[in-house]
Amino acid sequence: MPTFVYRVKTREGGVRQGELEAVDQGAALRALRQQDLFVTRIREKPGFSTEGWSFPGTARVSQNDLLVFTYQLEALIKAGVPLAQSLDMLATQASSSALQAVLRAVKQNVESGSSLADALQGHPAVFTPWYVSMIQAGEESGTLDRTFGRLAQHLDKVVRLRQQVKLALAYPLLVVIVALLVLWVLLIWVIPMFATMFADWGDALPWSTAVVLALSRWLQEQWVSVLLGVVGLGMGGRLWAKTRSGRRMIEDVVLRVPLLGKLWRNVAMVHVARTLSVLLGSGVPILRSLEIAQKVSGLQRMVRALEEARSSIREGHTLADPLERSGMFPRLVSNMVGVGEATGSLDTALGNIADLFEREVDRDVAAFTAVLEPLIIVVLGIGIGFIVVAMYLPIFSMPSVFD
Repeated sequence: MPTFVYRVKTREGGVRQGELEAVDQGAALRALRQQDLFVTRIREKPGFSTEGWSFPGTARVSQNDLLVFTYQLEALIKAGVPLAQSLDMLATQASSSALQAVLRAVKQNVESGSSLADALQGHPAVFTPWYVSMIQAGEESGTLDRTFGRLAQHLDKVVRLRQQVKLALAYPLLVVIVALLVLWVLLIWVIPMFATMFADWGDALPWSTAVVLALSRWLQEQWVSVLLGVVGLGMGGRLWAKTRSGRRMIEDVVLRVPLLGKLWRNVAMVHVARTLSVLLGSGVPILRSLEIAQKVSGLQRMVRALEEARSSIREGHTLADPLERSGMFPRLVSNMVGVGEATGSLDTALGNIADLFEREVDRDVAAFTAVLEPLIIVVLGIGIGFIVVAMYLPIFSMPSVFD
């Protein structure tokens, strides 16, 4: 009998790791679920199977792939196609090889007697906790088709929001990359031609020209070290940004930047409000919904605010009060949440909040790019202009040199 290595979260919020013998992964998941544990990671102990385990550099399932799968499975379930047959059809049609492998494994677990939620839970790199929780609620309430509809709508909005932000930043990023390439070509290939011309000038060269020539010589001699240093700094910075202290420092700095900080906060607000709305509307308990929302916020301050909200609700208080006290949520949000709690329509209120801040994100993105694009052009223009002027300045001053 195979042994499975697992990592679970307890109802109290603690994390446990261990090993469990079971006939297959589905049986292991069911055994852990019967102990009221939430599985965050599970894999078979022998070998190096990637099932349920994410390795750096391996193929991933994109949000677009997951969105298409969710829409297609919703349509098949509504049409009355059996679940196992639907999964088999989608595994055959999936354009992503990673998604094909995952769906085949999910289908096998479902055919072995696992619930769909249990089968999906074994692949946390693809199906997030909020996705699995919604499927579980849909299975328990017998509304799996409507649940997939809500999931598809939510994923669609998440994908569109991410694409909007990426597209807005694509042009400024392209300008920066092209400008850096131009600077590199100037300093490595063009400036040395001027260096030969100015070889006999000595101390008569203007200081700006001397600086540019020295920088060009240094880059020609050390360009390999420079490239390795840039790559090393990039990789080291990425690893540091994943640490708790690194995330906290980056967050503190970015949130103080006027336009960028507001944009980041509003994007996090959309993710949290939309996630809570969909989960609560699907019947997921509020404490579990808040726990899942913490993982999608992307802001440590918002994570702490949501944790305080969970503690407050455990003590019998409402959700609106701790949100207002946290300072991360505007008074408008706490007021709308309070009205939703009073009228029994909290999921609808949170959906309205998400829509409101999604429109705010549209305005924030437009304002941010309107400021960023000319700023980048000005800064890069000054840098390239300095190099060009520095190279031609000695030529313009030749009469004074001869005198």
